Amino acid sequence: MNDKLYGIYNGDVYRIKPDINGKVFLLPDTEDGSVDIIHAKIVNNSDITEAYRLHLYAEYKGVKVDIAREVGEEYELWADDYATAQELCFCRCDKYGYNLMVKKSDVNIITEKTPFEFS
Repeated sequence: MNDKLYGIYNGDVYRIKPDINGKVFLLPDTEDGSVDIIHAKIVNNSDITEAYRLHLYAEYKGVKVDIAREVGEEYELWADDYATAQELCFCRCDKYGYNLMVKKSDVNIITEKTPFEFS
């Protein structure tokens, strides 16, 4: 659910996927919100006027945690910090991770936008 890369091409916003050859795949969204890879358009990265990464977080009980996935009317929250997991009553789900299913109404969604530079 996190870290989606976007770019502006000809004034329109697209999900993008850069490659190592200075090209960028413009990935159109489908009606169900998934990405349509088959109909991707390939452009030069110099044709993208702005590129940025959006990362979604949840603020749960005043603490910022990651959102692993969305299931119906709930979010699965994720933490890799033991102290945070204990504070929020998360369950251990693997060697380094903790999770908890919560109602969407119990969290505030935080969206962070950071610039992306093509290398």
